[in-house]
Parts: sequence; C-alpha cells; structure tokens
Amino acid sequence: MTPQEGTLLRAGAAHLQVALLPEAVERIGRFLGLLAEWNRSTHLTGERDMPTLIAKHVVDALALVPELPAVGPVVDIGSGAGFPGIVIGCVRPDLDLVLIESRRRPTTFLREVIRSVPLPRARALDARAEDAGRDPSLAGRARLVTSRALRLDVFLELTAPFLAPDGRAVAMQTPRTAARARPAFGLRPTGSRDYTLPGGERRTLVAFGRAEF
Repeated sequence: MTPQEGTLLRAGAAHLQVALLPEAVERIGRFLGLLAEWNRSTHLTGERDMPTLIAKHVVDALALVPELPAVGPVVDIGSGAGFPGIVIGCVRPDLDLVLIESRRRPTTFLREVIRSVPLPRARALDARAEDAGRDPSLAGRARLVTSRALRLDVFLELTAPFLAPDGRAVAMQTPRTAARARPAFGLRPTGSRDYTLPGGERRTLVAFGRAEF
C-alpha cells in the first residue's frame, strides 16, 4: 500500500468515525497487497484499482467495526475476497473469526491471507453456509453474524442457525433493500444505521436478534 493509499484508508476510516491503529493499517496493507497479487491471475474482485478498492470495499467493511462484540465468535457468510471478514480481522485480530466461503479458489486466498498477515484467530471454511450451520462447533454460538453479499431473506435463513441466544446479525444493505427488513426465521429487526462512503454512496446496516429477546 502506497503512502497515498494509506492516507485514503485513514481518511475513509475517519469519515466513518472509526479509529485505526497503525498496526491495523499495516495488516490491511498486507491484505491488499496479496489481493492485488492474486487478482493478476484470478478474478477475485470486479474492481482492481487500489484506490477504488479502498474507498468502496475496505471502507465499507470498516462500517461494521462499531458493531463488533467484545468477544467472538464472529461469522462472515460469503466472504469472497475478504470483505468484510478479513478487514474485520485486521482491525480486531483478538476476535475468533470464521469466514465461510463455498468457492474453493477464494477460500484458498482467504487462508493465504490469514497465514500471511497473520490473523491467528481467524479461519476460512470451504463450505456452504447451510452445512456449516449444522456444525456443532458453530451452531448456536456466534456473537455476531454478518454478510455483505446476500439478500436479506437469504441472509436471515442462513444466519439463524449460527446465532447464540443473545447474538446479533448485521446485514450490509442499501437503504432500499434495508427498508424491506421484516421478522423471519426466528429473527426480528432491532435497529439500523445509515452511512455514506467517501464517494457519496449510501449504505445501511440492519441489525437482527432472536425474536424471544
């Protein structure tokens, strides 16, 4: 990551009122370096321009930081190229973090990032979320479940098996799709937070909890 890109990252974090320690910036830089290297031969992201990746993807992932629990596990469904899961891990390497990705190539990339950054409390699973949710080591244990890549109805169906009784699900949505939030699969909306990316794009985080809580 160049000095200019580091400045862009810190400015984006400040825009969201997220404090980034120097070590977090270094970890994110190592992640982005690996992403750029892999993107030369593997289509991991549609965007390959580094300033655009930072402004649209890394900064977007940073919006989740205020929602993170004191302790994990945190589950990211459909991690893809590492947004938001790897960014979360770079900022909060103390959290137990599970990245679920059903495609083998992105999972291999995520494991390389976890090893190289390093993020010793993170792991990447090459699995469908439906199957991972039946794993006794994961089912009913997550303090937070999130995803950046799923429709709300799909997100809630996949999330419910992972959540601890007092856990939270936070879906990354646009304001239009966030307006469709309804109780489903034993989860109910508990709040939302709007924010804008540095380029002006509007986003919304929608939180859900167990219906009985």
